[in-house]
Amino acid sequence: MSKGWLNQTLRIKHHNRRYRISCSEKKFFAYRINDNCAVSPGYPGWPVCIITNDQIIDDAKMSAFASTEPSALDWLRCFHDDDFELL
Repeated sequence: MSKGWLNQTLRIKHHNRRYRISCSEKKFFAYRINDNCAVSPGYPGWPVCIITNDQIIDDAKMSAFASTEPSALDWLRCFHDDDFELL
């Protein structure tokens, strides 16, 4: 069943963290929203997962440190199980 979210940008909360999510027929993008108010406006967050037809890149692959962000598989489970809150 379609929820009408294709080609939309959503703000969600997942595991007490805020994200901006967008999904088109060509790309899924998850962007972590920085909750630290002291950070300058140029640094509101960072990408944590990008999925295209050619590649799957998640925070674990983009970071030199151990990631606590959801992996691409975790994002699939998140939406399948409705384990998030729309903001």
